[in-house]
Amino acid sequence: MYFLYLIPTSYFGMSLNWLIMMLVLVSVPTKYYLVESGVFLMFKSMFMGVSKVFREVSFPNYVGLNFVCVMTFMYLVLSNLLGLFPFIFTSTAHPYVTLGIGLVMWMSFFIMGWSSGFKNSAAHLVPAGSPMMLAPLMVLIESISHLIRPFTLSVRLAANMMAGHLIIGLLSSISIISLFGFSMSLMFQSLLLLLEFGVAVIQGFVFSILLLLYALEYY
Repeated sequence: MYFLYLIPTSYFGMSLNWLIMMLVLVSVPTKYYLVESGVFLMFKSMFMGVSKVFREVSFPNYVGLNFVCVMTFMYLVLSNLLGLFPFIFTSTAHPYVTLGIGLVMWMSFFIMGWSSGFKNSAAHLVPAGSPMMLAPLMVLIESISHLIRPFTLSVRLAANMMAGHLIIGLLSSISIISLFGFSMSLMFQSLLLLLEFGVAVIQGFVFSILLLLYALEYY
């Protein structure tokens, strides 16, 4: 009879005794048995640095807007960097992807800004100091410039990400000519690959900071 205590007890068809082993791990803070990797620390420091820069732009309010733009930056940077590896498609080099991100983000900021503060948003259509005679023309010009913003954002990001890949692909074609062509192609491709790492980060930052600046105009 003593050995009956070793049989796991079941409630409603589930053996809950074994859950105690998991509850011990759950109750202990993760920092005691999880070690942050170097890649995680790198992205964490990048996240904190970019968040600080964005916070200075949107200071002292708009914490939620700042978080959305920082997460957009992290997503774009990861997508751009993954596209530098062989046999991985660069999603941000496709206009449909960049246009989807830019159009959805800009449209949400545009609708929220105009619905919450119509007077302030409409005031941006006429720059300060413009003559009243030119006000209708300025409204037309500013409206067109506002409407093409998501397209310029998307085309800029897609074109910059696509251009580097095309140049690297063209340089790889001269590697089959001769041994000298192979060595020169390898050297230039290595330099362009380093340049593409910088472009991947910079383009993500430019896209995100412009989204933040556009959103602040509507609030």
